[in-house]
Amino acid sequence: MDDAGEKKPAKIQNGEESTESPVTQFSLTPFELVTEETRATILDTLASYQAENPRDPSVGFKDLRETAGIEDSGNFNYHLNKLQPSYVRQTENGYALTNAGTSLVGTLRAGVGVERACGPKSLDATCSICDTELSVRYEDAILSISCENDHDYPRDFLPPRAVDGRTLEEAISIQKHRTLHDCELVRNGVCPACFDDVERQHTVLDAPQASHVLIATCEGCGRVSGSPIGTYLLREPPVVAFYHDHGVDITETSLWDLELVIADPTVRSEDPLRLSLSVEQGGEQLTLVVDKYTQLIDSERTCVNS
Repeated sequence: MDDAGEKKPAKIQNGEESTESPVTQFSLTPFELVTEETRATILDTLASYQAENPRDPSVGFKDLRETAGIEDSGNFNYHLNKLQPSYVRQTENGYALTNAGTSLVGTLRAGVGVERACGPKSLDATCSICDTELSVRYEDAILSISCENDHDYPRDFLPPRAVDGRTLEEAISIQKHRTLHDCELVRNGVCPACFDDVERQHTVLDAPQASHVLIATCEGCGRVSGSPIGTYLLREPPVVAFYHDHGVDITETSLWDLELVIADPTVRSEDPLRLSLSVEQGGEQLTLVVDKYTQLIDSERTCVNS
């Protein structure tokens, strides 16, 4: 949670601070629309056409109806009108999805709520804490990696579509990029799920490694997430450059193989809170200083005596 009495940053609109209430509300309208089979079919058909014709995604009325397999022209027209203008737009060449329509189809096709489970499967990797074999499993829309001693590594929500037709190793790669993207939003105070504001709190856990975490609670959807401090820093230019100079490509390396993820920081000062994290590669040390929200304040590279 943000410090007591600390003023939250005002939202910016057109370059000026705004105190207006949010224009978006919790709404079931999109899902009420697509619970009708004809409308869902229209959206799905338009999405498939757009995928095949990205430069010209518009399809004429007759072709759209026939492709969707809806014989009754009047019934089809009625439901098509219900989707306009929010989710379907009319163009000179016919009909196409709006950005909101594409987003809605993406949510539906991701398979959220569909039951899917696989694993556990052994990985060609060992736990950095106890040196036992790591395994991965997918269950309840969570991809988790752990060892036999229950040392957990970064875990995150993944919709079933991310796993279907892929190996669990491929799903891990997807999860990693999603985790880094989510961390980037969270450290800037934005919820990756609904894009509302999040309250962030630096927390110290009773854990053998990576005990310092940043916990984020969304003020809108209530999503709660937490990652070790080092995870939030993996996209910082000094970090990317340091690992690159020592032959490590962060984009291709598993999170459990990156020392920064499990590094425990040193508290340099309490008020304001300043944390220092250090990692070593090839006889060189990178030291990072961050604030309570993991924003980078300073970085330094030094040679390490052998």
